[in-house]
Amino acid sequence: MSERNTSRRTFLKTTGVVAAVGLGSTIPASAAEISNAPVPDDTDALTYATMGTDKDNPTAELYGNFKCPYTQEFVRGGNLEAVLNEYVASGDLNLQFRALAYQPPGTSSHGTSTYYISDSDPLISEAAMGVWDVSPGDYWQFFNYMFSDLISGNVSFSEMENRMQSTSVSNRSTIIDRASSGKFDDEVEQNRYSAGDHDVTFTPTLVLDGETIPPHHDTDELLEWIGNRISSSSTSSDTEDNTDSSSDETKDDSSNNESDNDSNSTDSSDNDTSEDSTSSDSSSSEPSASEDSGSSGGSTSSDSSSSSDEGSSDEEQSSSSSPSENTSSSDNTTSSSETDSDSEQSTDDSGSQSISIGEFCKMFLR
Repeated sequence: MSERNTSRRTFLKTTGVVAAVGLGSTIPASAAEISNAPVPDDTDALTYATMGTDKDNPTAELYGNFKCPYTQEFVRGGNLEAVLNEYVASGDLNLQFRALAYQPPGTSSHGTSTYYISDSDPLISEAAMGVWDVSPGDYWQFFNYMFSDLISGNVSFSEMENRMQSTSVSNRSTIIDRASSGKFDDEVEQNRYSAGDHDVTFTPTLVLDGETIPPHHDTDELLEWIGNRISSSSTSSDTEDNTDSSSDETKDDSSNNESDNDSNSTDSSDNDTSEDSTSSDSSSSEPSASEDSGSSGGSTSSDSSSSSDEGSSDEEQSSSSSPSENTSSSDNTTSSSETDSDSEQSTDDSGSQSISIGEFCKMFLR
């Protein structure tokens, strides 16, 4: 607990902010602070009357009844003002009033299992909700006045409007019109089920962080009880934030790892590309190697093919050699022919010589 809050609590105790239970005319001097309690800006988001600095602050729910003297003790006896000054005004806590008009399920009081105190309870609660709905800035002044002199007996909307007028609540006719039309019936009835969820069986009961306390007893005990639950809630919230933060960091790390993996994947892809490139080179090389292979294996194939081609070529050469041999043969034939021709020629020449000599001899003998 801060030193500032302890000093304020000491001040409240020494100023004697006390009211006699059941004596509605006894109003503590500092009750005006309740009338001027802070109201969150966004009241449209708040179904039930709430005092506080921000709608998102931790919120304590006060279950009470406008005819209940014990609720009056809490409101007018100094404990509500102590909570307001200690936690609400500082922004540590919001306080929300839930008027209990009907008995929580499975309970009974004052001889009835339907209404909490009397059959006027729903009407009173609906009129009060109308003030919060239409003129939220006037609500806590009206609320404080309602507990300064407890209403009793059968109550009408006309009497509720008079009470609003006594505290200068604005737009009273609109409030009464809405309340009497049944606009707030469901919200008022819902309080009985919410009270049942928290095992509330009497008023007043304060609910915070899922736990309950009768708030109209010892002031210090009440403030300490609230302080412990705010701290607990705050620690829990910090833990959740840290867990979320941790979780986010883990997610970020995971994302980074995924990025790294993607990067590695990309590198791997690049390596694959590189390998593909190598493979491509290899393929180029393989076609080269294939050509080498085709030069090698290609060479082998080519050699083989070459061999085969050479074989074929040899055969062709052989065939080609056949023409050559034919040429040679042709040459031989030609040569032979020429020889024959020469021979014949020679024979012819020799023939021609022999005739000439003969003729010569004949000529000579003649």
